[in-house]
Amino acid sequence: MKENYKQRKNIGILGGTRFIGYHLLWALHNKGYKIHIFNRGITKLPGSIPSSIKLTYGDRNNPKDLKHFFKKEFDAVIDLSGYSLHHVKPIARKYRKYIGHYIFCSTTSVYSLPLPLNFKESKSRTKVPNTYGEDKSRIEDFLFEIHRKTKWPITILRPHGVFGKYDASLLYYVFYRLRNSIPLPFQDKNNKRMNFLYVKDLVNAFLLAMNNPKSYGEVYNVAGDDITSQKEFIELCCKVGKYKPKFYFVDNNKYPHVNAGVKWPKYDLVANNNKIKQNLKLRFTSLENSIKETYLWIKKNPKKTKAKLLLEERYILKNRPIPTWVNIYRKTANYSKIKLNLLILYFRLMFVFMLFNKLKNVIKTNK
Repeated sequence: MKENYKQRKNIGILGGTRFIGYHLLWALHNKGYKIHIFNRGITKLPGSIPSSIKLTYGDRNNPKDLKHFFKKEFDAVIDLSGYSLHHVKPIARKYRKYIGHYIFCSTTSVYSLPLPLNFKESKSRTKVPNTYGEDKSRIEDFLFEIHRKTKWPITILRPHGVFGKYDASLLYYVFYRLRNSIPLPFQDKNNKRMNFLYVKDLVNAFLLAMNNPKSYGEVYNVAGDDITSQKEFIELCCKVGKYKPKFYFVDNNKYPHVNAGVKWPKYDLVANNNKIKQNLKLRFTSLENSIKETYLWIKKNPKKTKAKLLLEERYILKNRPIPTWVNIYRKTANYSKIKLNLLILYFRLMFVFMLFNKLKNVIKTNK
C-alpha cells in the first residue's frame, strides 16, 4: 500500500553512502520514506542515489556540524558512523528530542575473546582499551544508561561478518583465484567455525527494528543461520561458480607464522541469532543464495576480484623456505604502514589546528 507523501516517515542516516548505508538508503527509498543523510561526503558512492534524498555534509569530530542536520524531527535515526563515544554523546544529550527512535550499529567485536560456540548477546564484552570493540562497547553502555534514565527509544544491532554487493569481502579473493586457476592455500589450523551475514538481511534488521516498540532498549546479534568452516566456505563458492576446488595444503610446522589463504578467524566466531528471529521475526538468506547473488555482481565487476599473491605465497606454493629477506621486508612494510598512518594523522591534526587559529583570528578581527 502506497503512503501519502505527507505521511511518509522522516528517516535520518548518519554515514550511509559506501556499503551498508547504500543498501539501506535504497531500501528505505523503495518503501517511500523521506531520507536525510549526514556524512563527510568524501567517500565515492557505489552508484547513483535518488534525487529526493537530502544530503548534509559534516564531520562528527566537530559536533557543531550536527546542528545543520538536526533542524527538523526524525521518526528514526540510524547511526552507521558512530565509532567513538564523542560521536554519540552530542546526539543523545543535545538532539535526542529530535529523534523518535535511535538505532545504533555496533559490532560483534564488542565481545571478549575467545568466544564460546553460538555466543549470545549476554556474553561478556571486551575491556581492552583503545580498540574498535571497546569503543563500541562504551557507546553501548552510554546508550543503555540514557535509555534507563529517560526511556529514550534506542536499539543496538551487532552485525557479524557482513558481505554482499559492493563489498564482497572474502569472495573477492576466492573467486579471483578460482577464475584464474590459482591454488587456494589451506592450513589445517584454520578449522574454526564462522557464520556470515548477507547485507540485505542486515538492512531488513534495521527496517524491522525501526519504530518497533519491541526493539526499544534491546541489543541484537545479527548473523546468518549457516555455520561454516574455511574449507566448507571455499567449497560452497566452488559449487556456486561451478569451479573445481584447487587446494594447496600448507604445512603448519614448516610455515607456523604465515596466515596463508583466505583470512579466517583464530577462534570460533558463531553468533547466536535466536533473539532477533524470535523478537523481530527476521529471516535470513541461506549462505549459498547470499554467495550466488554476490557472485553475479562480482562477474559483472571483474576488476573488483583482483587479489595479488602475497610475497610469501610465491615460496609456499613451491614448497620452498621463505627467505630471510622476505620476513624482513614484511616487518618493514608493516612498520612503514604504521608510520604512514601516524603521519596522516599528524597532518590532519595540523590542518585542524591551523583552521582553528584562522577562525580565532577572524573572530578577533570582527570584534
